Parts: sequence; C-alpha cells; structure tokens
Amino acid sequence: MLGAAGALLCLACGMAAGSWMRERRLARWRMLSAWMEAISGMRVLLEQERPSLPELLQSAAECISSGTGAQQAAQRLKHTACCIASQPLLSVTDAYASACCKITATWEKQEERAAMERLFRQLGSGTAAMREQAAAACLRRLKPLEEHARMEAEKGGKLCMQLGMLLGLMAGIALW
Repeated sequence: MLGAAGALLCLACGMAAGSWMRERRLARWRMLSAWMEAISGMRVLLEQERPSLPELLQSAAECISSGTGAQQAAQRLKHTACCIASQPLLSVTDAYASACCKITATWEKQEERAAMERLFRQLGSGTAAMREQAAAACLRRLKPLEEHARMEAEKGGKLCMQLGMLLGLMAGIALW
C-alpha cells in the first residue's frame, strides 16, 4: 500500500520510539551519576573550605556534568540554594522539597528520592564535620543504586532500540 518510502518511514518511527525509550532509561542513570558528582564535590568543599550552605549547594551544582538527568539535579541544587539564601527561615528540607516540586524527574525512583531527602535533612543541622559524614553516608547509599541503574540502562536501552527497530520494520512490511 505505502511502498518502500512508507516502509522506511515506519522503520524510522520505530527507531525514534526506541531511541526515546532508551533516553528515558539513561536519564535515571545520568541523574544518579550527577548526584554522586555533586555530593563528592560537597564532601571536598566541606573538608577544605567549609562554605555556607547556599554556597555549598551552588558549588556542588557547578560540579555536575551535562546531560538529560544531570540538568535536573543541578537545577534542584541551584533552586534549593536560592530558596535558602532568599528565605533564611526556611529549612533545608523544605527548600529541597520545593525544588523537587518545581523540577520534576519522572524517572526518579523512591530509593534515590529518600536518600537525597535524608541528606538534605542532615545538611540542615550540625557541624561541617557532621555534614561531611552525611554526604559520605549518602554516597554509600547511592553507589549501589547508580550501579544498578547503569546496568539497567545499558541492557534495557539496547533492548528498547532493537524492539523499536523491529516493530518499525514489521509495520513497514505489513503496510508495504
């Protein structure tokens, strides 16, 4: 019915759908990697410089590389820092909750959300040494999640691409 051009169009649409699904899987891994980078940067800053909390969060946001999930992590840190700087009576936990509401990530799972909420709750109180320990504990909690997300993204991303291409090819053949 549609001919060769229609078959190629179906194949391209299938590949685009597979690529979109693959990107969604990669976004969670990138976000977890970005959190790991930011928290590692926080630890170094807390050990060496001991900046104020808004400066710490702003500097941690600058440690994050680019990417789909990484942008959300950096934006959350910057928004939290701005909220704390502009509203000093607002707790760190509330500022981070506000950032999570404003900057959503549909691929984020409950485990990493709970780990980050715990970190921000601990960042809001205590000394710089206690904050550094909280960052180290959060890194230990996020490491297995990041490894699992990486393996899932690699395996599932490849599968999504193959399935998209296969479905596009099948639709193209059926409509030819």
